[in-house]
Amino acid sequence: MAVGSPSFRVGALTAVMAVAAAAVTAVLARGGVTAPILPGGAWWLLVLSALFAVTEGFTVYLRVRRGAHAINLSEFPMVLGLLAFDPVTVIVTRALAGGLGLRLLRRQRGAKLAFNVALLAVQAAVAVLVFAAVAPHALADGLDLRSWLGAYAAMVIADVVAAVLLTAVIAMHDDPGEWRRLPAALRSVWMVAVTTTTALVSYSAAIDDRWALALVAVVAVVLFLAYRAYDRLGQGNAEVQQLYAFTSALDSARGVDDLLGEVLGLLRDVLRAENAELVVPNEDGVLRHHALRGPATTTVTELGWPADDAWLRPALTAGEPVLADQGMAVPIGPVGERAVLVVSGSMSDSDPFGPERLTLFRALANHASAALGRADLVDRLRREVEEKQHLSLHDPLSGLPNRRYFQRLLDEALTEARADGAGVAVMLLDLDRFKEINDALGHDTGDRLLREVGDRLSAHLAGRGVVARLGGDEFAVLLPTSGSAEAAVAAAAELGAVVERGVRMDPVTVTARASIGLALAPQHGDDAQTLIRQADVAMYAAKDNHSGPRVYDPGADRHSAERLALITDLRDAIERRDLVVAFQPKVEPRTGRVIGAEALARWHHPKLGPIAPDVFVPLAEHSGLIRPLTLHVLELALRRRAGWARQGHDLDVAVNLSPNSLLDAELPETVALLLAQTGNPPHRLTLEITEGTILTDPAGSSATIERLHALGVKLSIDDFGTGYSSLGRLRQLPIHEVKIDKSFVQRSATDHRDRAVVRSAVQLGHALDLQVVAEGVEDQETYAYLATEGCDVVQGYLLSRPLPPDQFLDWVISHGTSLILSAGQDSTDRLA
Repeated sequence: MAVGSPSFRVGALTAVMAVAAAAVTAVLARGGVTAPILPGGAWWLLVLSALFAVTEGFTVYLRVRRGAHAINLSEFPMVLGLLAFDPVTVIVTRALAGGLGLRLLRRQRGAKLAFNVALLAVQAAVAVLVFAAVAPHALADGLDLRSWLGAYAAMVIADVVAAVLLTAVIAMHDDPGEWRRLPAALRSVWMVAVTTTTALVSYSAAIDDRWALALVAVVAVVLFLAYRAYDRLGQGNAEVQQLYAFTSALDSARGVDDLLGEVLGLLRDVLRAENAELVVPNEDGVLRHHALRGPATTTVTELGWPADDAWLRPALTAGEPVLADQGMAVPIGPVGERAVLVVSGSMSDSDPFGPERLTLFRALANHASAALGRADLVDRLRREVEEKQHLSLHDPLSGLPNRRYFQRLLDEALTEARADGAGVAVMLLDLDRFKEINDALGHDTGDRLLREVGDRLSAHLAGRGVVARLGGDEFAVLLPTSGSAEAAVAAAAELGAVVERGVRMDPVTVTARASIGLALAPQHGDDAQTLIRQADVAMYAAKDNHSGPRVYDPGADRHSAERLALITDLRDAIERRDLVVAFQPKVEPRTGRVIGAEALARWHHPKLGPIAPDVFVPLAEHSGLIRPLTLHVLELALRRRAGWARQGHDLDVAVNLSPNSLLDAELPETVALLLAQTGNPPHRLTLEITEGTILTDPAGSSATIERLHALGVKLSIDDFGTGYSSLGRLRQLPIHEVKIDKSFVQRSATDHRDRAVVRSAVQLGHALDLQVVAEGVEDQETYAYLATEGCDVVQGYLLSRPLPPDQFLDWVISHGTSLILSAGQDSTDRLA
């Protein structure tokens, strides 16, 4: 028995009680022993002993959660003892005879018997002390009003002391919250008054005629049986209240784990069981069960069947409730997901498990099953939300923070640095020759290299800073500094050395090199976006000069001011919705039918004029503006497409997604919302994704692709043929079309190598049940060749340049629903 354990504390309390009772007995013995006033003292002592023993078998329990306070007729002989015997005899007889009754009639033994015997001795000692204080001369003066008051006071106070000690032992051994339920246990005091009154009347009758005790005994037994019947009726009403309390408690549980502990604890309390378990089969057929055993108040998890399990197996296999000597088992859940709730070990204050308790168990199990199902659903939803939040803030390939999360962490670090007067260094690392490694060894090797670099950087910093992957082969580092540029450059040089250590990629060892740019706060900026932009400028300077880490230098960077100003203008243009969309027609070459258009972003700067997409799109990607830019273009394209449909031109529209778009966990919900707001059917929207975007991080992008596909949106691989595609990956993705890059299409009519690439791409696409689109068609020969090869859709300057929305609709109307090019017509004729 470990010191401090519940059993040890109960044993210590038992010892203290026994010593206290013995001390009181010893003190009283010094005062001498007074002979009983009833004639035939030995006979009456035998009667008193028998009554003390027998009344322990006539017990009614007042149950308070895990505890049960016993109410019996022991007050009857106790009053007789106080009035007719000396205190020492009363205490000794109460302890010995009562203990004998507990052992023989209630089968108690061990620590429980020891505690109850000590409790009887303490209760008797308290009673004789109180009685002696109120009626000190009762044995000499006979029965009078003072004796009556002394008997009532002795019995009530002794009962209160017993209730307190019982509560203490339950709190020590089982539930510390038992003290809150002590007032409920004290409500049984009124029964003490009834038995004390009966004992006083019996004593008065026995003085005149001892056989009158027989009549009094009959009355006492009748009262006892009536109260027990009343108690059972009350227990029935209590079961209804317990069922309501059970469901209310389950409704307030926080999740599956909390709910499971609540269910098992409540089942033990309501069904008066020692143990409660939930037996659940797992995928391997091995059962794990959560149990509250004995006095435990927390759940435990174990593997394998519970001990002595044969009796409960039918509940799992046949799905029927089981009532056995060992306990009760009730199945919950559907057949394929069936589990079993089990209770065992009926408590000593209750009858053995029977049909009535099994019926109550089934009702409780039904509520528990429904609550567990709801909690499991809530937990799944909560996990999905947490996973969604994690994906929105972390790079799926490396597990590192992504650009959005890095910006948030940088803002927080800047706030702390301003308060502390410290500095912050932002470093951008770009892997040199990563595309060569990717192309030569494959994307799997490239992915492994990216993960290894991220792991090395994180391990080197060891919590001193933050490492993030911004996309592609670009990493960012946030490092608190003292403000010294030299210290920041030294730290960057260490990171560069860490990256340059060889990485074993069987059968070769790959050595990567990083170009590193630094920006320092507050010298180079005091907000996250500015610092990232400055570090980006410094990184490109490092890449151009191959001179190691570079700190941002405004004087040496001729383009930085223009570039930063252009980024600011771009942000303002997106917010003002100044960017517009142009549409380039898409045509079926065999029929000439116009099937749709590709939406392309256009920006007319108020001072600089038209800005090429290959200028402002990279700016948007590096400055965190690509998401609002993409959503702006998507919304404009969908609203225009809906307008065409209302005018009788039900065309498809295609929109390009940036490489980072598939890492946006909120993209599918945003697309669905825009489709609903603009009134467009999902199958009329095609989202074009570059080949490298999918293959660089297939695990991270596949989840977003699957959700977009579930919406009914079509997905296209843009620039098909420029990367090193894994056909296995393409076959597994829900792709609708591939778009052959214009670098192959434009020379396919004259160059046999490009012609072979185009022919293979068309055949491969059709073999995978994909639609094949060719872009960059600029002459009649290419158009005719693609039609002959079976290309499904073409677009290019031969048909039309990208047109403003109104001009595009005029173009469609002027050319009708189909467009057949004559053999001699060239792109100049068509564009005129």
